[in-house]
Amino acid sequence: MAMSEAAEKWPVPASVTPTGDDLFILRRELKSQGRPISGGSLVDWMLSEESRKQEGPELFDELCWRLLGQGVPLWRANLSIRTLHPQVMGVGFRWWRDQAKVQEFLVRHGMELSNEYLESPMRRAVEEGITLRYRLDRDEAALQRFPLLAAFRAAGATDYLACPLALAAGRGHVVTWASDAVGGLSDAHVATLQSILPVLGLSLESRMLQRRSAVLLDTYLGRTIGSHILAGEIRRGQGRRLRAVLMSVDLRDSTALADRLPGEALVRLLDDYFEAVGDSVHAQGGEILKFVGDGVLAIFDLVQRSEAEAAAAALAASQEILRRIDVTNENRDIVGLDLIRLGIGLHVGDIIYGNVGAADRLDYTAIGPAVNLVCRIEGLTKSVGRPLLLSEGFARAYGGDLVSLGRHAVRGLSEPQEIFAPVMPEYA
Repeated sequence: MAMSEAAEKWPVPASVTPTGDDLFILRRELKSQGRPISGGSLVDWMLSEESRKQEGPELFDELCWRLLGQGVPLWRANLSIRTLHPQVMGVGFRWWRDQAKVQEFLVRHGMELSNEYLESPMRRAVEEGITLRYRLDRDEAALQRFPLLAAFRAAGATDYLACPLALAAGRGHVVTWASDAVGGLSDAHVATLQSILPVLGLSLESRMLQRRSAVLLDTYLGRTIGSHILAGEIRRGQGRRLRAVLMSVDLRDSTALADRLPGEALVRLLDDYFEAVGDSVHAQGGEILKFVGDGVLAIFDLVQRSEAEAAAAALAASQEILRRIDVTNENRDIVGLDLIRLGIGLHVGDIIYGNVGAADRLDYTAIGPAVNLVCRIEGLTKSVGRPLLLSEGFARAYGGDLVSLGRHAVRGLSEPQEIFAPVMPEYA
């Protein structure tokens, strides 16, 4: 993704009004090396084990200082890479010589529709894959056409070069170089910059593939499952036994809603519901293991916390889900939309966590009696008339004040189970 140049925070003429800040996310800012690095082949260094160990911002920072060490008069550089992510359109790095810093940034989907991108000097490099150069010390037409170049010129820049990176992932990957040297970049400087592009692309692509695999696994399977799979836990029957706090959430009247609502309205309702659940679970350190239709199974592990702490986190997440759904329903009610109703069950127990399925179609999930019980407890919310119910095992682990609702028959179990609810009634 190469949309990020538009969000640059440089002094700009009064006639230029930057927008789209909500689409640009500064992930981190690092202190730069701060001095040119002389000697050695740039290509050999980029292929070295030393550079392979560096993260993206550090790699780009050292590359720029090495270019300076070889006489290329860089003032500022930007590397933007399109990625595959449901929330983030691209990632990139920005480097400044004078400020001795490098930034890592993310760009949300939608930047490609913003004025900043549409008026960006590197737009054609992104979309057409062509190299672009603007001599800022003499090209008045470019300064009039591109607000960003006018900002760069006002800050002292004399030359601007945008180079597409040819990666297997397709177009949209661009590196730009700006110089403030008198007369700009020489032909030899431009040749040096272009000569490193194939190796830079190769280096980035290897990092992208590894990162993309991790991102996609995290997005579709969850961060813990994704890390287990990348670590090699890929064989059927391979897994582990662990103890965790379990949460089961289910949408009420989903069959009737699906039958009555138009497709787009149903998707909006599900998005509101899943967002409330997902954000609340993640904020308390939990992880969603699986979406089953409109149901959600989540866990709060005990790796770095006690059962009591994990139980408290799960309870807080459950109450936050209910609070957020109440707020969402107030807004939906105002515009005449169907309200969201749900049930939540919490339990603590042992689960088997690993690969199950057919030989050629596996699922990394949690199974065991504890999973069955938490789903049954969630199902009791319909007959008990409370949206949040807790098992006896959860009550023991939590150790705080709860209200006993007596013993209730649970489908699949021979003995009735004592069921609890939070003391605070507003979200219980």
